[in-house]
Amino acid sequence: MKIIKIISLLLFAVVIMTGCKPTEKNYRQAYEAAKQKREAANAEAMIPATGVMTDEGITTKAVDGDTLFVTRDRLSRTGESADKIRPYNVAVGVYKMNTNAKAQAKDLTEKGYDAYAVETTGNRWFAIAGSFDTLSEARVFINDFKQKNPGYPYIGLPGAPVIAGK
Repeated sequence: MKIIKIISLLLFAVVIMTGCKPTEKNYRQAYEAAKQKREAANAEAMIPATGVMTDEGITTKAVDGDTLFVTRDRLSRTGESADKIRPYNVAVGVYKMNTNAKAQAKDLTEKGYDAYAVETTGNRWFAIAGSFDTLSEARVFINDFKQKNPGYPYIGLPGAPVIAGK
């Protein structure tokens, strides 16, 4: 009787041990599921903001024969950009995450622009390439920027820079 109990316990232990043993297939499935989740989260973080949306929306304005995109967004004065914000800020990208806007601003700074990232309404971040006191100065800058940077992506914007008023 004692031997039967010992053999039963051993068989039970073997069944339990082999039944719970993780397989390579299980590891692979778990790895693939985690990888897909991580890639989806990374993709979401890199998605540009879905355009510039305010109560007034983007409007066009004719200035000295050029048509410019203009929006009246509230720009927050924080950090290094606090003293740079002027009435007319030329945005060349808009993002959901500040790190993306700051990365674009850094690239523009390396190209010689006085660029910075600034938060705006709706938890969006503009990459600003230049700030100006008059609309005419902004127009000249935009024409120069477009000429020097053909094919620029203008992420989240309507295919051209947008002037964001403070």
